[in-house]
Amino acid sequence: MTRKDVESLFKTHYKQMYHLALTLLFDEAESKDVVSDVFVSLLGGSTVMRTDKAKAFLMMSVRHRCMNVLQHKQVKERFARLLAEDEDTLVRDNIVEEQMQMEELMRYVRDNLSPMEQNVFRLRYLREMTCQEVAEALNVSRQTVHTHLKQSVEKIRKYFNSNSKAI
Repeated sequence: MTRKDVESLFKTHYKQMYHLALTLLFDEAESKDVVSDVFVSLLGGSTVMRTDKAKAFLMMSVRHRCMNVLQHKQVKERFARLLAEDEDTLVRDNIVEEQMQMEELMRYVRDNLSPMEQNVFRLRYLREMTCQEVAEALNVSRQTVHTHLKQSVEKIRKYFNSNSKAI
């Protein structure tokens, strides 16, 4: 798919895609991120789409990405609830294990990612900034942020999959 094709799809479908994301997420910045991520994946060439079903594909992509965002929020909320429970329960063991995994993750990030990848990763996932906010904070393009995030996540996933450890 060419850049012009993606631009045309953007101009035609952005408003509807954004409205769907906003309806599901109730967050303007996250909704914009979700829609932008769909178009970035089209530009990256990793996504193949039939042009005769473009609208349905784009709307379904937004829906799936929104569901992933919502699932991530649920996990964070569950984690917060676990922290609030009694320390003498089995929950404490789970928290300790997750904390150890987080420490291992951060050690891997520090030792194996480039300085730019580390900055992007920390701002996006630890400070929970949007991709646009990260781009502005680092004075780089949003595409650069996406590229570094993708590379970082691939490296991390490869490392932890090869070591049979789940995060």
